[in-house]
Amino acid sequence: MKRMLCALFAFCVWLPGGLSVSTGQAVEPEREFRTSLAMDVFLKKPAGRIYEIHVHLTNNNPEPITVNLRDLPWLPPNDAGWLSAFRMDAQHSPIQQDSFPGKFGSQGIRLVPGESVQGKLVLNQRMPTLLEDVRLFGVRLEWACVHPSLHLVCKRDAPRTMLIPKDDPGEPDVYAVDEPACRRLEDAIGFIEVPQGHELLFLLTNESVMADLEQLQALLYQVDDYVRQCRPTWTNSWAVDFFAEERIAGFLRDQEGRRYFEKGRWQRANIGQYSSQIRTLYRFPWSRKKADAVYLSVYREQVGSR
Repeated sequence: MKRMLCALFAFCVWLPGGLSVSTGQAVEPEREFRTSLAMDVFLKKPAGRIYEIHVHLTNNNPEPITVNLRDLPWLPPNDAGWLSAFRMDAQHSPIQQDSFPGKFGSQGIRLVPGESVQGKLVLNQRMPTLLEDVRLFGVRLEWACVHPSLHLVCKRDAPRTMLIPKDDPGEPDVYAVDEPACRRLEDAIGFIEVPQGHELLFLLTNESVMADLEQLQALLYQVDDYVRQCRPTWTNSWAVDFFAEERIAGFLRDQEGRRYFEKGRWQRANIGQYSSQIRTLYRFPWSRKKADAVYLSVYREQVGSR
């Protein structure tokens, strides 16, 4: 599906084939097994009785490397078989997991030393019986530090088993969030809203800012600060839709969005899109004359990877 037809940018970043970006960044990496990625896996509960597996892949090499979007272990079809689940009954019965069809095109992700790419698997979506299995037996999760295309390195003697005990209440993780500081950051970045159920921000941004890469980079650093401090349940894979008019901010698939699109207003207002996972900024995506794609990362060594 072409980007111009996408209603939600969070899904638009998964485009078949490589992208030509203005920085000349290669998007079709060679598979070099001499390089490695440090792999860390976490069990998180972002909301009541919601269980997620978060995966962090960090470049632990002295030089920058490039990994491919299609190789990330949490994306289909790589996710199939990577994570196993068992009931803690007498038979240690395996739990059936639903598989979701999908195949992603080639897209390079450049990681400097210390930079990570992150993703997650929502267990409730994969295992329809999860909550009942937790209530009756408890659940054991097992994951493998292997991949057919990536050389993964895991901490020696680190457990690769996670337990959800029987009758676990599923209480959400507790984070300390400085609400006044978050409001100040929202004002600074032109925050409009985060649509429910999406790791996506709608921002009010001037066209002059979108045209100036230095200003855009500074803005994206502020957005990253906001995500880190105020959206602790997110990974570093989020997206931004930039709008020049606040009232038009929203999804193209919505009735109001379609109405604005028919009048040409949605296209004029939606002046940019950004994916932090593939580190790519799309500017003026609806303009044949001004549209371009720029490779931009929000990673800063002094902040470190999450």
